[in-house]
Amino acid sequence: MNETIKIPTVSEKWFNTKVRKFNRHKINEYLQHSPRLSPSTLTQYRSCLRIFARWIYDNCKNKKIVELKIRDGKAYQDWLISHNGSSSNTNVKMAAASELCEYIEKYYEEEYPTFRNPIRKGRERIIKTPRKEKKPLSPEEFELLVTTLKDREQFQRLCYLILTYQTACRRAESPQFSRIIANYTIDDAENYVDDYGVNHRYYLSNPIRCKGPGRLGKVRRFKISNDSMRYVRKWDAVRCERVKNLAIEDKAKGLFVRIDSRGVKDLTPAAFAYWFQYEFSDIIGRSIHPHDLRTSRATDLVVRENKPIEAVSIMMGHNSTETTEQYYVIDNHKDSDAVLL
Repeated sequence: MNETIKIPTVSEKWFNTKVRKFNRHKINEYLQHSPRLSPSTLTQYRSCLRIFARWIYDNCKNKKIVELKIRDGKAYQDWLISHNGSSSNTNVKMAAASELCEYIEKYYEEEYPTFRNPIRKGRERIIKTPRKEKKPLSPEEFELLVTTLKDREQFQRLCYLILTYQTACRRAESPQFSRIIANYTIDDAENYVDDYGVNHRYYLSNPIRCKGPGRLGKVRRFKISNDSMRYVRKWDAVRCERVKNLAIEDKAKGLFVRIDSRGVKDLTPAAFAYWFQYEFSDIIGRSIHPHDLRTSRATDLVVRENKPIEAVSIMMGHNSTETTEQYYVIDNHKDSDAVLL
């Protein structure tokens, strides 16, 4: 497999001083008038469109976007592919450039009646890069993580692991859990009685912006089990003790925070990625990622516990069970039917 050639990030200074004024204004205008893009997608598109502008500068003599031809669209795709990145990475950059051109074609038709989206017309079907095989955490691996974190008294990491696994929330959603939930009492609990008459107590999280279009996305309140709440309260008690010992103020609103002599600050998704890459992976002896918790949760519920996929789909925040089916992993080993002999 060829080594990926990283495409350099285009700085704001370079973009504002080198890119043709027409192109710069149209890119900024498009980004300002795209309310359907989520904040993370908006950031991603801004980076992609600056790369597109840099490519025009280097390969098309910095001409206006409306002067690009179909062959230029094809050339841009070929240039992206030549860097040996993943097909999804290439498609995102092509999509950003194409939507910019669609915007110009649609809203500036009177000024440029002959302009047609060169990206859409010039692009060809990209062969998908093989996806990394999903390997959910086994029950033994998950238990090893829990036991090790308990032994190390790393209660924040333990709280994150249990809560994120149980709710199946995404990495970008975990930092949004508010510290308020640690102060929930029995009066805040919800109750659910299953088909066997067993009562299950749970709590609803604060409203959390989940994956979805627009700036608001899809707002959800996650169901937090009574067991998960024990870890939430334990971590909050440890947090209070650390803050007291350091004699600092704690005004952070999030459940997960960084605490040092300078104060208390909410954690970002990057912190969780760091835990997985440098700590959790080392504990179980293989590379794992925060998203693996969602795959593990779906696999455990559907495959190991035979829970209805419709209910699991709702918990995962999916719009259909077809999406959920892409998450759980069934052992299709050629000898897996030997148990039937």
